[in-house]
Amino acid sequence: MLSLANRKAPDPSQKGSLVRLERGLQVIRRLKMPRLLGVLALAIWTVGVNFGQARAQESAPYPNRLIRIVVPLPAGGNMDALSRVVAEKLSASVGQPVIVENKTGASGGIGAGAVAQSKPDGYTILFAIASTIQAVGLQKNPPFKLSELAPITQLAELPTGFAVRSDLQAGTLADFIKLAKEKPGDLSFGSVGSGSTGHIIGEGLAAAAGIKMMHVPYKGEAPAITDFLGGHISSAFASVGGLGQYPDKVKLLAITGPHRLKQFPDVPTFQELGYPLRGLTGWAGVFAPTATPMPVLDKLATEIGRIVRLPDVQAKILDFGFEPLGDTTEPFAAFVNAQAERWAAAAKEAGIEPQ
Repeated sequence: MLSLANRKAPDPSQKGSLVRLERGLQVIRRLKMPRLLGVLALAIWTVGVNFGQARAQESAPYPNRLIRIVVPLPAGGNMDALSRVVAEKLSASVGQPVIVENKTGASGGIGAGAVAQSKPDGYTILFAIASTIQAVGLQKNPPFKLSELAPITQLAELPTGFAVRSDLQAGTLADFIKLAKEKPGDLSFGSVGSGSTGHIIGEGLAAAAGIKMMHVPYKGEAPAITDFLGGHISSAFASVGGLGQYPDKVKLLAITGPHRLKQFPDVPTFQELGYPLRGLTGWAGVFAPTATPMPVLDKLATEIGRIVRLPDVQAKILDFGFEPLGDTTEPFAAFVNAQAERWAAAAKEAGIEPQ
């Protein structure tokens, strides 16, 4: 038996709960039985209606509600602009709202990881660039695994441009390499992040040309170009269209990819200039969580592929310095797997270690 000295004082939270319970009982006592039954019936009916609506929505043809596009890059860059073009067209096509959400960090891994962990129902999808996939192999603890994402369709090929400021006195790639050899380590280059296309290409160029450059990673294209124009870095790797907007301030020296671009015919490829760099270039594509039903993936691939082939959308993609594509799900899936291996080999060759 407990002594009085061992008894605990009443818990204030328990006392409050008892008071609330007593008040509730008083309300019930004041209610007449028919009225009480009416209240209970209304509550049961409301729950049933909400449940029925939820079940009806789940069984309705896809899509029947808002679709969210996650872009793992800051707002303001060309990839962000492309995602908004597609979102507007997709919304008009399927008759449902389509919004764009920028979720940055970890070279795109934060946004990709959020999509990978989302419900696999087609209502949360990822618009990613090659850098997002490349970064998985260059991070010791990446926020997601490539196996957690299902490729839907490739949007475009994204040739990466290499540019210098106009005041650097380097009118060609050969001039830049000569200057870099004269001032080893003094020149810098910016990219959209560690392990990104620009980072790997930049280190690959430095190794092939026998020069030293300091890499400055950014959290997206917009901040990289802003710092570049502000004179904080000597050169930058970014989208050709993004760099090409400032012809009076920057000089495009070369681009990745197998051929010159229609919108920038005077800019040579690295391959033309004797630096094949494994023939690698950037790209953009759409992904969903792995367990997303195939009919949903096919629906998205069909709609987005059709949108990419629209004349007005193709014109905008070309203005961005991209090459419009729109491959279907299976070819794109094979492409992504092959690209992951090629970029990992290029990073290793360039001496980039996982961080």
